[in-house]
Amino acid sequence: MQTVYLSLGSNIGDRQYYLHEALRLLGEHPQILLEHHSKFYETSPVGGVEQNSFINLAAKISTLLSPNDLLDFIHEIEAKLNRERKVHWGPRTIDIDILFYGEQQVDELQLTIPHPEVFNRLFVLIPLSELTDKSFKYNEKIKNAINLLNKTKQEVKMVDEEQSPQTRIERAIREILFAVGENPEREGLIETPKRVAKMYEEVLSSQRLNEFDEYKLFKIDPSKVDSIVTVKDISFYSMCEHHMLPFFGKAHVAYIPKDGNIIGLSKIPRLVNYVSRKLSVQENITRDIAEILEKILAPKGVAVVVEAQHLCVEMRGVKKENALTKTSYFLGEFNESVDKRMEFLESLS
Repeated sequence: MQTVYLSLGSNIGDRQYYLHEALRLLGEHPQILLEHHSKFYETSPVGGVEQNSFINLAAKISTLLSPNDLLDFIHEIEAKLNRERKVHWGPRTIDIDILFYGEQQVDELQLTIPHPEVFNRLFVLIPLSELTDKSFKYNEKIKNAINLLNKTKQEVKMVDEEQSPQTRIERAIREILFAVGENPEREGLIETPKRVAKMYEEVLSSQRLNEFDEYKLFKIDPSKVDSIVTVKDISFYSMCEHHMLPFFGKAHVAYIPKDGNIIGLSKIPRLVNYVSRKLSVQENITRDIAEILEKILAPKGVAVVVEAQHLCVEMRGVKKENALTKTSYFLGEFNESVDKRMEFLESLS
């Protein structure tokens, strides 16, 4: 087993959530033992790119993975947590760097150990200093670098570690129960905050995801590209972003293949689930289904019709039961050709 020190940072969205998730995913690998992590520190960004402040920490792990295998696994974690590598030094949901790998030195195109910036970044060194001791080869060099960098403009301040998203939801639900005149401690409500938190985790499971990737493309005879592929009556459930009440119904999706490219039929319902499992409105769901399908498939045309009932209409306000809202969105040939559009709409009758 090799002792490895990592630096982790985040400055997009719920920063501490991404750090906690990165630590959890690291610890799930059978060849990694997560030993300790430092306190959380808020730091100003470097690199000259205008962006939000980072939350940083350091972690000490023991691993049987080689440096390059560990780097590959780190990239897998970053991808799972929606890391996008578009701008060097740019904003990111998660950034994980290998600082030290035992006493090994690595100098390769994709990996340099010790990390070339480790002794130049106060936000790396201060968390790291919590985890090292006198026996560590670079311990004295870390202390000296901190003393020098403390005289520069780099700013690092410790922040309290926040509770997990589930714990924060539970606390909020208890407050709501108090506010409406209930007693959260009475029988029947004791487990309600925990149940609600688990429910939100399920019905809003796409909230932190940036891309739909649960699909596979196939090839068919290009001579069949003018046929319309339609999947009807796809049930969906979503949460209205205005009142956080459910709306639900059916989605109907069609596309015209181009160059023989098709998508597995089961993946279209998965796409509908992905789009609907976040706070949204029906108009956005309709548009997003169409635009994502166009992006991943590049067909000749896409058509989407969504029909839904909204509890924010039926339970409150005008209180109109069974009111059905229908939205549609057309791209490509469905938008340009009345005949194609009518063929799709008539197929829904």
